[in-house]
Amino acid sequence: MQLAPLLLLPILLAADPTPPAGPAAKQVDPPGVHNLFQVTPRVFSGSQPHGAEGFESLEKIGIKVVVSVDGAKPDVAEAKKHGIKYVHIPFGYDGVPREAQLQLAEVMKQYPGQIYFHCHHGKHRGPAGVAIACLAEGSLTTAQAEAFMHQAGTSGDYTGLWKNVHEFQPISANIPRPMLVETAEVESLAAAMANIDRVYDNLVLIDKANWQTPADHPDLTPTGEALLMREGFYEMGRLLPADKYDLKFRQLLKASEVVATSIEAKLKSGATTGLSDDLAKLKKSCNACHVDYRN
Repeated sequence: MQLAPLLLLPILLAADPTPPAGPAAKQVDPPGVHNLFQVTPRVFSGSQPHGAEGFESLEKIGIKVVVSVDGAKPDVAEAKKHGIKYVHIPFGYDGVPREAQLQLAEVMKQYPGQIYFHCHHGKHRGPAGVAIACLAEGSLTTAQAEAFMHQAGTSGDYTGLWKNVHEFQPISANIPRPMLVETAEVESLAAAMANIDRVYDNLVLIDKANWQTPADHPDLTPTGEALLMREGFYEMGRLLPADKYDLKFRQLLKASEVVATSIEAKLKSGATTGLSDDLAKLKKSCNACHVDYRN
């Protein structure tokens, strides 16, 4: 399967990025792969490969290494059946940590062949990982990297991802690089809950500022924090082991996600009525969960 190279459009990052004009660079999705892009002659981006057909499609493209930046455990066994090596560099929606940036740079250095990067849907974290990897290699400029993220569908509300790409600093060759692994240890449920607590505290500050960006916290945007809250609950539920946590826990988690989704939707529509009550409901839902499962 021969894919045309991506047509990148030079743009500058704005506070609220808007899609550039021009032709889309979307490739035809083969079986088991979605949101597929060819970013450079050897770098591809897309969704998590689904089943044997997904890895077969990647094999036909010529992919030798798959890099997952998602928190889910990679399907290493299926990848190996198709002669593909996995590298796992998970990070969240709030940004690309420096250690992950070093690992992404090391991937580009260690593997000269064709590489496929993915998150879950191939729209946000995966394209950000691609951008950092190509910036580290020098195969994309900052403007080109940002243009690709627009074309892949990366939301402007993920301000941490955009900030890390826009402010990326070249990595010196003599800086020690972290080890690359097939399956990385992901954060515990307790750590995920701690992250949600941090975002909740940010939303409390935003609530006190009448659901505007607080004057003393210019880095906090209402829609951005609401998005991180909703994604936090969604990802926690998606990554729960099937044999752990009972139905009540899962129902409490889903109830919190529903409230977080409502907060995000209202903010995006410009409505602020009832938001403080929604935040109180979210706190109540979290407290109910803590009583039985954390405290």
